Amino acid sequence: MTDIKILFLFLIGDVGFIFVNGQPVNCSTEERCNCTLGTTYLIADCSGLLLQKTPNFTENVTIIDLGFNRIQTFPTNLPPHVTHLNLTGNSQLKDIKKNDLNRYKQLQHLVVSYCYLSRIEKGAFERNENIEYLDISNNPKLTLSVLNNITTDLQSSKIKTLLLDKLECTYGVSVAFLSVYVEHLSNTTLETLSVASNRISYFEHKVFDVLPKTLREINVGDNDLGYGLYLYVLSNLRGVQIINATFQNSFHLKRRLQDSCLEPWNSETNEEPLQGEKGSQSSSKISSPFAIRESAKSGHYKGSFLTFFIPPSLERFYFHDNMYKMEIKRYQFNTTDGSRKLTHLFLQNNIFYKLTGPLIGFQGVQFLDLSNNLCTDISIHFFQEFYGLLNLNLSKNMLSTCIENDLEGKIFKRLKKLKVLDLSFNRIRNLPYSIFKNMEELTNLYIKSNSLETFSIAIDHMPNLSFIDLSNNRIAYFDASMQTSLQGITENQRIQINLMKNPLQCTCKTLTFIKWLQTYQAHILDFKRYNCISSNSSILKFHDSKRIISSLEYLCATYITLIVVETLLLIIFLSLTIAGILNRYKWRLRHLFYIAKRRHVEVQHLQTIKSDTYRYDAFVSYADEDKDFILQKLDFLEEKSNLRLCLHSRDFIPGTDIADNIVNAIHQSRRTLCVLSSHFFDSYWCMYELNMARMESIYSRKGSSILCLVVLNKTVFQNIPLKVVDLFENQTYVEYYEYENNDTPFWNKMCQILQS
Repeated sequence: MTDIKILFLFLIGDVGFIFVNGQPVNCSTEERCNCTLGTTYLIADCSGLLLQKTPNFTENVTIIDLGFNRIQTFPTNLPPHVTHLNLTGNSQLKDIKKNDLNRYKQLQHLVVSYCYLSRIEKGAFERNENIEYLDISNNPKLTLSVLNNITTDLQSSKIKTLLLDKLECTYGVSVAFLSVYVEHLSNTTLETLSVASNRISYFEHKVFDVLPKTLREINVGDNDLGYGLYLYVLSNLRGVQIINATFQNSFHLKRRLQDSCLEPWNSETNEEPLQGEKGSQSSSKISSPFAIRESAKSGHYKGSFLTFFIPPSLERFYFHDNMYKMEIKRYQFNTTDGSRKLTHLFLQNNIFYKLTGPLIGFQGVQFLDLSNNLCTDISIHFFQEFYGLLNLNLSKNMLSTCIENDLEGKIFKRLKKLKVLDLSFNRIRNLPYSIFKNMEELTNLYIKSNSLETFSIAIDHMPNLSFIDLSNNRIAYFDASMQTSLQGITENQRIQINLMKNPLQCTCKTLTFIKWLQTYQAHILDFKRYNCISSNSSILKFHDSKRIISSLEYLCATYITLIVVETLLLIIFLSLTIAGILNRYKWRLRHLFYIAKRRHVEVQHLQTIKSDTYRYDAFVSYADEDKDFILQKLDFLEEKSNLRLCLHSRDFIPGTDIADNIVNAIHQSRRTLCVLSSHFFDSYWCMYELNMARMESIYSRKGSSILCLVVLNKTVFQNIPLKVVDLFENQTYVEYYEYENNDTPFWNKMCQILQS
């Protein structure tokens, strides 16, 4: 169908040229025909007139268009020098007889597509040696069996283009393409062969042996091709530069089925079915699918991967829009002469769900399209042979997890010459910073329609980067490092960035980014059409970006002052809170600190508690001014009453911190005796000993009272600090001044208390 359109464009183009430089003339008995005289030829356009009979033309007419009429028989009354004849779309035309074209020896182009042909007799084209272009496509009643008649007639012709599309019924059974169909073409100069839409399931492997060496393009699209032995003899197509194998196993939906074309062989043809043709394939020499499979096992499938020999001149391979669901594993593609001319691979719109590879032998490929394949994973080895790749399309897949986990850029490591990369429509949420670290030649990067919230990648090594498409993502802003990288590229390269349809933020946090956009708006595609979202969720238009920046600067300046004040207040509040907590629990903290400093204190303490014994019966805390009160009764207390007392002036270990000595003394004494006087409250270390004894009582002795308070005189109550008032409210104390006349009862009572 594509070639038909090309022919029409060719004809229309010529007509248009003639109308400008030529002159209209009368060339046919049908007045409605449009006749145009050129410098070397005369065109008669009678298409679309619903003619049932062919009109007569003047002898100098060389190009005739009779398409889309109702002509029932092949016209035999045309000028003998006609070179181009178009009969496409004549649905009443049923056959071409042997002598119908005998007088048209100068005929070069013949189109008989979209007719109702059911028979072409052998010998119909045998006298048309100058024919170069023949199109009999879309005549499904002919079937492929007609090819023997046609190719036999063309073996001595100048045929260059042969279009044989849709000669089989759409809903017929699958067929094999036999070598006898084309063996007569081996000595022709055929360059283009199309056998698309014929339900071909496989080719007899000899087909590629008998095709002419001049063949440059072959179209086998829209068939039912599967795996077969023919795949291993593709190298015999030595001159083929383009192979079209698209739309394999496609689903066709039509309003009605043409039951008349479902027969395996059409009896209306003059020829009997060839040996091996449809209807007698049981006697064919072609291998059955089972034989092909066994052949592949025995010689062509070796090791852990398949090796194919492709045509040595192949430049473009179209293999898109097929219904093949498969993982692309390791395959090797070689040529018999070692040449690497393949430059374009079109593999889009398939179901290649996993790209494992590697594909060996594609070092010369420059363009690779793997888009829309439902692919979820690409191995780090897949691209290792694509050294020369310039353009890679991976759009419309599901590569988010694969790309996001490639933190070191191993997938694209070998693509150092790549210039264009398309990762659009892949649901990517984040791009690792080093994902493209080896792409020094990259010029165009397409990442549109993903789910990117940030865009921060290494691009400093890409001096030729000229276009980045980030449209339709979730990007709010570029961070400072990305802005710097892009700024460096803009100094030497005319780069364009597309950020359309991103939820850009216009807030104090992104003010620097908005200013950057304003400064480099010449590099931002359609900058004036952008919108951004403010902190109150309103939409701001970038066509007045200066006003947006001014408003943000004013708002953010006030906001910054507020932040500074609030921060200072918060610091002050936290400082006061922490200071209050430390002051409230300072003795507890000190106690814990000194307890922790002592080695094995907890073990010793547990042993002490368990045995209910202490080194001292009491630690005596007193001011130096009151030492006589203790020392004069020391003999009585220690010798007569057998009390073990700890005095700081006598029992503290020299060289040890005073605080450590105090904690150790309290910890190793059953009780702490505090001799309270005005001097006591004025002494720092006395107050330290009192508070440490309180902490010991509360936290280390499980709340048991270890303090024994002795009040020397009444004046003590006048100088009590507020911090220890609660002691006198909750703690029992002994008043010494009541026993001043006779202190013996006092000391006896004190001994009892300390021994209890």
